[in-house]
Amino acid sequence: MALRRFIHIILNPTAGRRKRGLLDDVVGRLRAAGADVTVELTQSAGHATELARAAARAGRADVIVAAGGDGTINEVARGLLGQGVPLGIVPLGTANVLAVEIGLPPRAEEIASMLLGGPAELIGTGLVQGEIFLLMAGIGFDGEIVHGIDPKLKRLWGKGAFIWSGLKTWARGPGQEISLVVDGREKRAAWAVVTNAKHYAGPYVLAPDAKITEPGLRLFLFKKKSRFAFAIYLAALGLGLVTRLRSVEVMPARVIEFTGPKGLAVEIDGDDRGYLPQRIEQGTQFLRMVVPG
Repeated sequence: MALRRFIHIILNPTAGRRKRGLLDDVVGRLRAAGADVTVELTQSAGHATELARAAARAGRADVIVAAGGDGTINEVARGLLGQGVPLGIVPLGTANVLAVEIGLPPRAEEIASMLLGGPAELIGTGLVQGEIFLLMAGIGFDGEIVHGIDPKLKRLWGKGAFIWSGLKTWARGPGQEISLVVDGREKRAAWAVVTNAKHYAGPYVLAPDAKITEPGLRLFLFKKKSRFAFAIYLAALGLGLVTRLRSVEVMPARVIEFTGPKGLAVEIDGDDRGYLPQRIEQGTQFLRMVVPG
């Protein structure tokens, strides 16, 4: 395909603070290749969605790029759903799960090459309370971790802030009695993860058979509540062996009603997303996304 000429970048200045040199290098390479690059900065939560929607409706951009972490990408994607212009990414966050998912290394040359000429593929989506997500939803353990992160520590420590919050969550007792109904069947779990992708929390493989380019959610129900059980779960995640554990139930899911306990934390694509009860379901719309060639 011909190289893209007009590239509109939406930057989360908080997420990109520690990796701003990578973005500057990407922008320099794009302009050196003849691209007309515009960079807009977000000012608050949800602002990236407004900027993406406005840029798409203006009809000038060949690609609208989210520069930030997975949460920023989620916001930009919401603004592009149903629009013709594809989503691109410059991974500047802590885990960068979506970049791992599509095989995009954090190197300026590869990122610029993808944005200029990479194919635009359709990717599946999920919905939480009617709003899309691209990667995963976590109910319970990881939701409590994300909600418990101090934003200042996250800016200073990056992944260290997640580890610290995780240790605190594990120490006070990681498992909760979660009630849910999945496609009409009542279930119970100590922790639940709904995934649209293969990877979780960075390079770790949770759902080895999943493909973000194919529609369909997978529900992981972790049944045991003890600290020891969660230590096993996390070790298995690090080794890519979660699906082999007898105390983990895995199933395809279309509609999941998480009914309780009321007030249990939820995270979506690495950002906090309120508390139970919530409804999660397979999305009915695809999103066009630029991927490596």
